[in-house]
Amino acid sequence: MSKNVFVSISEALLKGDSFGVKQLIEQALEEGILPEDIIKRSLIPGMETVSVKFQNGEFYVMDVITAADAMQTGLKILEKMSGDRIIDYKGRVVVGTVKGDIHDLGKNIVALTLEGAGYEVIDLGVDVSPTQFVEAVAKFHPEIVCISALLTVTMFNIADVITAIKEAGFRDRVKIIIGGGPITQGLADKVGADAYVKYGTNVAHAVRELLKTKGKTDLNGRLASILRKECREKIKTLLEVEPIVMDSSGKVILNEDECDAAIIKCLHCPEWQQQRCSENTVLFSCPYGFLKIESAVNYERKALAKIVLGPFMDESVLSNENFTDYLAGSSCTCINGTRTERICLREYSLSVDKMMSFLNIISAAVQGKMKEQQLQQQVEEQKESLIRSLKFQEELKNALYEANYRSLQSQVNPHFLFNSLNSLARLAMLEGAEKTEKLSYALARILRYILKNYKGTVSVAEEIKMLQDYLFIQQVRFFDRLQIDFKIDEDIKNARIPCLALQPLVENAVLHGIEPLEGKGEISIHGWLEKQKVVFEIRDNGVGIPSGKLKEISQLNINSTGCGHTTGLGLVHVHRRLQHYFGADYGLEINSRENEGTSIRVNFTYIHQNG
Repeated sequence: MSKNVFVSISEALLKGDSFGVKQLIEQALEEGILPEDIIKRSLIPGMETVSVKFQNGEFYVMDVITAADAMQTGLKILEKMSGDRIIDYKGRVVVGTVKGDIHDLGKNIVALTLEGAGYEVIDLGVDVSPTQFVEAVAKFHPEIVCISALLTVTMFNIADVITAIKEAGFRDRVKIIIGGGPITQGLADKVGADAYVKYGTNVAHAVRELLKTKGKTDLNGRLASILRKECREKIKTLLEVEPIVMDSSGKVILNEDECDAAIIKCLHCPEWQQQRCSENTVLFSCPYGFLKIESAVNYERKALAKIVLGPFMDESVLSNENFTDYLAGSSCTCINGTRTERICLREYSLSVDKMMSFLNIISAAVQGKMKEQQLQQQVEEQKESLIRSLKFQEELKNALYEANYRSLQSQVNPHFLFNSLNSLARLAMLEGAEKTEKLSYALARILRYILKNYKGTVSVAEEIKMLQDYLFIQQVRFFDRLQIDFKIDEDIKNARIPCLALQPLVENAVLHGIEPLEGKGEISIHGWLEKQKVVFEIRDNGVGIPSGKLKEISQLNINSTGCGHTTGLGLVHVHRRLQHYFGADYGLEINSRENEGTSIRVNFTYIHQNG
C-alpha cells in the first residue's frame, strides 16, 4: 500500500496538483509513513522526472512551476506535522540575478529545480549587487553560488560578482555556476566560473558534478585532447627523452599511470637548482649530475601545466669512465638499487640547448592550439546563441501575429454577437415579446461580462448577477421544471472572486444533475462568511455523479485532453484557479450520491474589493 501512495504522490506532483499532493501526503502520514520517506521516495523522484520531461520538451515552463508549487505544498505539510526541518539537504545553494537585471524566470526555474532535487536554496531575488552576493556567502556558507543574467548588457556584471567573492576571500569555498539567455561556455571560462548551465533544469546535474569533483576545471581535458599519447610519443622520438605533463601544483596528469614512482620522486627532489631559462623553458640541475627541463603551458596568463623532460645525466658525468663507481658512491636519495638504471641511464644525442629550444616551440604550439580550440568553441557557441535568439525572435513574431489575429477575431465576433443580441432585444420589445426581450438582454449582459472580466477577479456581487442572468436563461429553457434558490449574505458581496469561478459549477448542476432528471429540479446557491473565509454551497437534487467518476473528479485525476462538459474538466479548472489565487488550502469539496443529488462546497480567503 505504501508503495502505491509514493507513486500516487509523484503522479499528482507531475500534474501540478497541489490539492492532490496534500490529500495523499495526509493519507500517507495516517498510514504511519515517515516524512523523510515521503520526500525521498515521492517528492524528489517526482521533481527529477519533471526536470527530465522539461529537457525532453514534454513539459513547458508553467508545468515546472506548478509541479514545484505542488512539491512546496507537500513540504510545508510535512514540516508542519514534524515541527522541524525534515529534509536532509544535499547542499546549500545561493541563487540570484545580477545587478541591473530584473528578469527572474530562469532564476526561479533554477531555484525550483534545485529544491526539487533536495538542495537548500537561498534565493536573493533580482537586481542583486556583488556586495549582496558576498554577504550571502558570508552569512549562509553555501557550497554553490548560481548567478543568472538575461540581458546582454548585464551579463558582464557576472564578472564583478566573481571578483567580489574572490576579493572577500571566499572563492576557494564556493563553486560558481552561471547561466541565462546570452551566456556561453566561453564567457564562463573568461570570467572564471566553475560551470555553465544552458537550461535551468540541468542545474541539479551540474551541482552534483561540482560537489563531486570539487570544481576541477575543464582545461585539463582540453590539454589532454592536444597532448594525446601519440603526440607524446612523437616528442619522445624527437627529443629522445619521454615527456611528463604536470599541473601547476606538480601533480602528474595525462599519463599518471605510466610514470615510474622513482622518476616522480626524483623530479620532486628539493635539491634541483635553476641553471638558465629561455622564454617559458627552464633548465634545472642537481648536485649529483642530473638535469631536467621544464616548459610552462600558460592559458589566460595563468600557468596551467608544464611539460617536463628528465631526469637525465649531464654529458660530462655520462662520459666518466668511473660512472658506475660515481653512482655507487653518490649520496642522492633518489638513487637506490634497481631504480638507478630507470632514472639515470638515458643516453641522448641532442644538446641541452637544442632540447630546450624544441621544447619551447612545442609548448608554444600547445598554447596556440588551446587558444585555437577556445576561439573555435566561442564561435560555435556564439553561432548557437545567435540561432537560439533568431529562433526565439521568430517564435515571438509568430506569437505576436497569432495574438493580433486572435485579438481582432475576439473583437469582431463577440461584439457582433453582443450588438446583434441588443438589436434582437429591441425588436422583441417593439413586437411586444417581453420574455424574448428579457432573454436577449440577459444573454447580452453575460457576453459583456465575459468580455470585460474573464482574465481577472470580480466582486461576488458581479458574479452572482451574471449567475442570475445565466439561470434565467436556463429557466426559460426548462420552463417550470427548474427552481432556483439564491441566499447570499451581504457580508460577502464585496469579496473578490476569480471571474467565472461559480458559473461552471452551476452549469455542471444544470447539465449533469437536472437535465437527465425526470421531474422538477432544484438548485440552491448559498454564500456566507465563515471566520475569514467566503463559503459557497451549490446544491442540486439531480441524478448525482457515479461513484467512479466522483473519485476521479475528487482526486482531480481528469484526462486533460478530454473535451466537452462530461469530463469534469470545468471543475478541475475552477479548483486550480482558486488554488492559484488563494493557495493550496482552498478550492472545491464535492459530495454526491446517485439519484439523490450533488453538493459542491467552495471556500476561499475573504479579500475586500478595495483592500
